[in-house]
Amino acid sequence: MTPAEIAVLNALYPDRTLTAPQIQQSATLTGHRTRTALSHLESRGLITPSRPRGRYRITPRGRAALATKARRFS
Repeated sequence: MTPAEIAVLNALYPDRTLTAPQIQQSATLTGHRTRTALSHLESRGLITPSRPRGRYRITPRGRAALATKARRFS
């Protein structure tokens, strides 16, 4: 897991629902890094699209991954 992906998961933790621009701002990432991280995290089932459209939420699997992997980046 990349530092950008950890930052995205942290932005969504514990149960926030945010748009890509909100995640970008919260995680202090570029637009490209945010979109790439969102795509990779969604493909692995760590985040899920939410309603209203264009918003994302962390999944239980994403919370577990964050708890395990984030320690390396602290």
